[in-house]
Amino acid sequence: MQRNLPRSLVLMIGLGASGLAMAQDNTTTGQMTLSSPAFKDMEPLPLKYTQTGTRPSIVVSPGMNNAAVNPPIEWSNAPPGTNAFVLMLYDHVDTLMWAVVNIPVDVRSLPEAIPNGNQSSKLPAGAFHRSFRSNGWIGPAARQNPEGRWTYYWKLYPLDKKLNLPEDASREDILIAMEGHLTGNKAVMITPCCDGSK
Repeated sequence: MQRNLPRSLVLMIGLGASGLAMAQDNTTTGQMTLSSPAFKDMEPLPLKYTQTGTRPSIVVSPGMNNAAVNPPIEWSNAPPGTNAFVLMLYDHVDTLMWAVVNIPVDVRSLPEAIPNGNQSSKLPAGAFHRSFRSNGWIGPAARQNPEGRWTYYWKLYPLDKKLNLPEDASREDILIAMEGHLTGNKAVMITPCCDGSK
């Protein structure tokens, strides 16, 4: 028994240290980040993602079809306790350009070109997307002259639960439903649109 005692103590100390390291891994995360492989933060949004496609400085009239598609979006470092995400894109006057609501906690990216409507397999299971005009991506209006350039804000919100909202929810509806359910700070990206875009 005496000979085994030091070995037992070493084993107990080793297990204790290992458990402490695992606990720290489970409770410590970095700042949540939001990014895109298609553009960088503060970089003009490429024209393919705008209402006017490759035709800069021509704003598509309401009701007209356009070939704009959403860019791919990625994120990391969800805060502890997160069970869902909401991604929102809006302009400097708070017009909702896009929202993807009830993204499952195990999802860390959205693909490019999610079709309008909420039946697409490109949408995460249980999520829906919305703009001020339709259930889908509308794209910022492309303006090339600096005087007409607008700023667009991407914000990813980590939530402790999914939201009980209809698919035609407004930006205000989404913000109200999120109150009291954030698990940490939102991640933010900013894109001017669209002088300098190609």
